Amino acid sequence: MKARTSFTIDADVVAKLDSLVDNIYYRSKSEAVEDILRKYFEKQNTAIVLCGGEFTVNGTEYYRPLVKVGESTVIERIITNLRMNNFRNIMISGKTELLKQIFTILKNGEGYGVDIKYIDDNNLKGSAKALERVKQYVGSTTLFVTGDSVFDIDLKDMLRFHIAHNSPASMAIYIPPDTSLPTKDKVVLKGSKIQTYEKLPDFVNSKLIPTSIFLLDQDVFKYIPPGDIEWNIKQDLLPLLAKDGLLFGYMYNGSWMPIKTKEDMEKAKKLS
Repeated sequence: MKARTSFTIDADVVAKLDSLVDNIYYRSKSEAVEDILRKYFEKQNTAIVLCGGEFTVNGTEYYRPLVKVGESTVIERIITNLRMNNFRNIMISGKTELLKQIFTILKNGEGYGVDIKYIDDNNLKGSAKALERVKQYVGSTTLFVTGDSVFDIDLKDMLRFHIAHNSPASMAIYIPPDTSLPTKDKVVLKGSKIQTYEKLPDFVNSKLIPTSIFLLDQDVFKYIPPGDIEWNIKQDLLPLLAKDGLLFGYMYNGSWMPIKTKEDMEKAKKLS
């Protein structure tokens, strides 16, 4: 269904729109504007699922995204969550063998109401370098999630939070109900701003659990050194962003469960 509206636009922009009307690709300025805006919003709603490294459950040969959670797999849970939050333009990054197995489940995403592309990250050194490989697909804001956790974050609300704080990086901070959880990720916050982010050598108990769910803008790429160098998101990228006052924490207390160990696998099987 079409809807009529009106705008006041700079004359130079109108002239550029007129130049696009060639009766081949666009028959009118309205058609050109509609297509440009649709492509813009599709870019806004892009999510990249990072499945790099060996990405197996500790001590097993099971790939984490393929672990069963109730009747579906972790990766299916993630894709469904993304679709429900209107992130329908999806890329999955990982080693070729894992991508092949994910493809047998998801195909091109049509059956899940999304569009999926696959990007191999073979021979890359670190998770931040995987970000660099997908740079061409990153619009003004792109969601990044790792393919080894089950979560119920309101991603639409997180996107509003990110835009409101006008910063290039936001990460979801899980607040577990009534308890502390072990983590190797330490954050110090002032309000919503993450003042320091540190990857610890050993586990500590905390009520602030940094997840691997991020909203990132193009500006973050200048914090990733070019060339054949190892560079990771949590060890290298996030501490620099926090140091420069560019990293914000979106707090939520729903559910979040990483799938990294055999014990996690057993818990996941019991979820509905």
